[in-house]
Amino acid sequence: MKTLSTCLALFFYVLCINGQTQTINCESEIKKLNTTYENYRKKLEEKEKEIDETKKSITQESLDKLSTLIKDRKAYIDSLNLTYAKFTSYKNVCTSIPAGSIKKWFPHSKPLKIEEVKETEKKEEKKKDCESEIKKLIKTFEGYEKAKEEKEKEINEVKKVITSETFTKLGILKEERNNIIKSLGETYSKLETYKIDCPSVTLENIKEWYKEEKPSVLAVLFKGEENEPVTYSYFNENIIISEDINGNDTKEKKIFNQVLKQVNQETHLGNITIPKEGQEFCFYKGSERQNTLKYKFKKIDIEVRDGSFADIQVLVEYEGNLLLFENYKGVSFLNYANWAKKNNLFYSQKQPNKNVDDSDFKKLSIRLSDVLMYKYKIGNNYIPHDLTLELPKDDINGNKTNLTAPATYQIKEETYLDKIVELRAYTDFLALFGESDNGLVQLEGNAKFYVFPFSRQILKYGQFELLKSITPYGSYSKFEEDKGLVSNVGDNLELIEKRFLTLGTEVNLFEIYHKNYPVRANLYGAMDYNLTRVENDTQGVENIKAFGYGGGVNLSSKRFNNFGFNYKLGLHWFDYKNYNGSSTIDLDFRVPIMKNQAEVFYHPNKNPNQAIFARLVTYNYKGGERDEAFYQFQFGYKFSIGSRTVKK
Repeated sequence: MKTLSTCLALFFYVLCINGQTQTINCESEIKKLNTTYENYRKKLEEKEKEIDETKKSITQESLDKLSTLIKDRKAYIDSLNLTYAKFTSYKNVCTSIPAGSIKKWFPHSKPLKIEEVKETEKKEEKKKDCESEIKKLIKTFEGYEKAKEEKEKEINEVKKVITSETFTKLGILKEERNNIIKSLGETYSKLETYKIDCPSVTLENIKEWYKEEKPSVLAVLFKGEENEPVTYSYFNENIIISEDINGNDTKEKKIFNQVLKQVNQETHLGNITIPKEGQEFCFYKGSERQNTLKYKFKKIDIEVRDGSFADIQVLVEYEGNLLLFENYKGVSFLNYANWAKKNNLFYSQKQPNKNVDDSDFKKLSIRLSDVLMYKYKIGNNYIPHDLTLELPKDDINGNKTNLTAPATYQIKEETYLDKIVELRAYTDFLALFGESDNGLVQLEGNAKFYVFPFSRQILKYGQFELLKSITPYGSYSKFEEDKGLVSNVGDNLELIEKRFLTLGTEVNLFEIYHKNYPVRANLYGAMDYNLTRVENDTQGVENIKAFGYGGGVNLSSKRFNNFGFNYKLGLHWFDYKNYNGSSTIDLDFRVPIMKNQAEVFYHPNKNPNQAIFARLVTYNYKGGERDEAFYQFQFGYKFSIGSRTVKK
């Protein structure tokens, strides 16, 4: 036992002595390399200065000297790299030494190799050339700007007194001004070219050149450079224009002038913001963020329908593949901020250009709030008309709107009366040809007001909404003088057939649909107030009132976006008993009817205000065994009240 203890003590003693010796050797050798490295670096700096001095005066003698100096510089750079390589080998051997100690003994980073030095010098030379040229162009631009302002002042002075002489002078001045504007454009184009060719020159570099007043052209040249969202207005007919309209006679200014002629009927509802092209985001698997799986944003297509982002398709790039992601359910405009961060888009399909297995992407999803932001305009948290957006779009000058920064699109809606209230005029063919006593002309109007336009998911892809909307409506029927009067009052359909005025409301109680199917179904409830002209016992005329109430089912389907079919089936009661107390006519009854209505509609693409309709309506008496009914076969069209400027 004593022998074992002695052996262990001897072993630890030798180990400690060796460890101390290793520490002393590593420190000594690394410090020597540090001294050698600093000497070489000092010599290299001296050679660099000598090279710069020699370059100032180029003669045959200086060229020879320059060649020698460049060779010496190369030798010092090689020596620096060799010294650093020795240091690396010592660092790999001295593993027991703390990294902080080694860094203290040799505080140098890896030096550049001769090829890297030459490449850096080339970039610096190009940057100096760019700086020189850009400064010249900015100075030229400012000169033309000043000349243009002076020429404008001169033109305004000449305009004050118009004679044949000043008129001629005015033409000359305008031509001179136009030449200056042309020169401004050419100079700006050159600046744009240098901006592309000189990526090493940034906005911050240029700001450093001008410590005090910055050139005005920088605000335009580097717009969006500091990663701030660029704002665009999204008008009808897919017109995208920049909000910067400070130029003279720009396309943007012309469009805004055109809009102003519409007496401010454009309402700014809110802003949609999309990411910069190629911006990276993380995928999700379920609710878990995948920090190692990232995609690049390409584009987004949106269909706005009935108060929600109903259909959303996002195209992204992942590992060289273009992938399409879609939503399962819509997100309401009214609570987008709350639900977007809880709503994911799911993998749909890939572009068929690579042999990649779909199963690699099926579990991946995209967070909606990453790729789409909607912020309503204060005071305008309302629902827009149905709209289709394909973003990003080029502006009217053909420029990419989200190339350098996220792009914001202002959603502006027309709020003319006929955009809010749908007005229709119907002609009844059966009445026109004397086949029935229906009104010859019927005018109808309705306006939809959204209550709870919030979709909820049913199964995987289906959606439903409860108490989605309320639609007030009204109709007026024009009869021939001898056919609009009811003479034989009783529990019959004639009181309903010859109504001349109806005012009421319809409530969408429950609606179910699938975003990819063309069919929608809803349950509705309705109530209305009706007036009918009736001949009483004294040969006088009374307006008989009825309160109608009921409900039913409504099916709608579209063949195309502008051509579709609606069918409505409902059971209704018309109460005459409780609403005509002062009448001399016996009205102690209610009239139950079943109403069938089928309608086909069509409108030209992008112009729903020119819609036409064909409608067949049947009313069947359901109060007993009597087989009583009347029919309406109508042709209708939408119309507008008043006049306004027509957009060309």
